[in-house]
Amino acid sequence: MSHSKTTKRGKSLYIDKWNPAAKRFINTCKICGAQGYAPSIEEEGFVLDGGGNINGEHRAIRAELKKTFKPLELDAHGRCSHCAERMDNG
Repeated sequence: MSHSKTTKRGKSLYIDKWNPAAKRFINTCKICGAQGYAPSIEEEGFVLDGGGNINGEHRAIRAELKKTFKPLELDAHGRCSHCAERMDNG
């Protein structure tokens, strides 16, 4: 049985079991708890190592995060744009 049949929606066996270090690229809003990947993984330099070679681990992390989550940018207070807008406007 493939692991996709035992994994819940929004979860990834790769992130949870095989490469838990990928969790550092997941942003979580401190107000509503929404999760998404850090937009910084979309930059070209993310998959390149210091010598300009492709880092296979980072390429796999980026692919899995983009497949599982949507981008989520946080402000300086750790809030998503939706929560920041609602809190700033009253």
